[in-house]
Amino acid sequence: MERKMRNVHPGEILKMELVDSKKLTIIKVAELLGTTRAKMSNILNGHSSISPNMALRLEKVFGGTARHFLNLQSNYDLLEAEKDFNKNPPKIKHYDSL
Repeated sequence: MERKMRNVHPGEILKMELVDSKKLTIIKVAELLGTTRAKMSNILNGHSSISPNMALRLEKVFGGTARHFLNLQSNYDLLEAEKDFNKNPPKIKHYDSL
């Protein structure tokens, strides 16, 4: 039996790493990153995506690489798109060049 894992938004990962384990507040994280509490809250609670600009900020302030943060977001987005695509597949046909 195949076990499916929940697709975790990268903001949830950041929340565990920054807020929970480093004991920072969302306000402090936002301040360090030069953004608003509301914007940071939306990312950490999975309501907004990590933009390239935010990935660069995360890299400079907390380490890691911007590419890593963007890959987390891209992988999350693709899995969500696949779920939606499979629920309601478009009426398309495979291209056969022969």
